Amino acid sequence: MSLKFEFFQSNTLVDMVYEELKKDITLNVLKPGQKIVVRDLCKRYGISETPIKQALNRLLMEGLIESFPRRNMTVKRIRLEEVDELLEIRYMIEVFYVDKVLETLKDNPVAKEKFIANLTEHERVVENVESLNDFYKHFSLDRQFHQLYVECSGSEKALDIYKKMETHIYMYYIYGKQTTTRIKEAVKEHKAIYDALMTFDKKQVLEMIKRHFNFAKQDIHSLWEKMS
Repeated sequence: MSLKFEFFQSNTLVDMVYEELKKDITLNVLKPGQKIVVRDLCKRYGISETPIKQALNRLLMEGLIESFPRRNMTVKRIRLEEVDELLEIRYMIEVFYVDKVLETLKDNPVAKEKFIANLTEHERVVENVESLNDFYKHFSLDRQFHQLYVECSGSEKALDIYKKMETHIYMYYIYGKQTTTRIKEAVKEHKAIYDALMTFDKKQVLEMIKRHFNFAKQDIHSLWEKMS
């Protein structure tokens, strides 16, 4: 298999390999606890060892893979408690920066257009979710919505934290394969958050964010039980 970079906006080969590895981890192509063999990845992606090793080092720093003596690396097994904690961190980031996000959206038509484009594409995608690739498209758009929100905070640190934890959260959605009903509900929840942002009613925005957080947490617990 050679690399197909459908969802990437990265500029370097290392960035693209990094995203492809994250995708394979999320889609359970590389399974929790599986030993990572660099030469196998070279064959899979059709590239040399150097960019793969550099991408693996990034994933190691983000906690998606683990390193053991004799340079063995495996895909990390993530506990439900960790995912709960990461969801709560995302929620706290979104609540903490709500004022700055609202301020940004008042004077930034480009940010509004990005939200609208995301929601429009997401609504289209969830009408027909069947294959793992469809689930990944949903995951990518879901992730993008929350990233757009954090970007509007203007905080590079918050955005960096969000990017590092996102895959840990979303891999459970795909491992357990959300129902199409729940996927469509999640998009409606995003739309409700955006609509509240456009009213510039802070209380309403916080209520929609809290509602979405509660449903996401319930969903992940349900998927965890199904996978156990």
